[in-house]
Amino acid sequence: MKPTTDLRLETERLVLRPVVMEDADDMYLYARTYQVSRMTRFKPHQSVEDTKQVIEDVFLSRPSKGWPEAFAITLKNNGRMIGTCDFWPVSASEGVYEMGYALNPRFWGLGLVTEAASAILDFAFENYDVRRMELKHLKCNPASGAVARKLGFIEEGIKRQSAKFEDGYEDVICYGLLKEEYYDREISEEVCSQRN
Repeated sequence: MKPTTDLRLETERLVLRPVVMEDADDMYLYARTYQVSRMTRFKPHQSVEDTKQVIEDVFLSRPSKGWPEAFAITLKNNGRMIGTCDFWPVSASEGVYEMGYALNPRFWGLGLVTEAASAILDFAFENYDVRRMELKHLKCNPASGAVARKLGFIEEGIKRQSAKFEDGYEDVICYGLLKEEYYDREISEEVCSQRN
């Protein structure tokens, strides 16, 4: 599928659309925080100019690499950008991709990442040759593991002390989700909801 800025995915509470430079102010609000920078392993942004540079280098450069668009997570009721959710090729020729997300801490614990990531998984499996999606998180971030399990990811192992920080090393927990597992889970959930 060719990248396009016309993409728009809607969920119950969110609109997901490509990241644009105009997201810099909203992104800076969370990209400057220790909570987000630690979990995403990026340095905290020191200014909106830092954020604009990251948008240019990391998000807007994706189409030139042949990568899928990165999605801004925006609130449906007011359009505010509160995070990102994206996926990228680990080995496109083998259909292996990895998913990641970041969210403004003010919106943690509301199920918004799960809602956004579910829509992105649907989009990825339907529009790209994704056979396997991977997801990783730091061991110190169990909430991200809860999101992975809700989405149907299977924990596949721990890469011990593989993430380096100024104050030491952190374990990384690795998950995988096969396309057929994802669709089997959707069918099972649909059958269960019809019985209730």
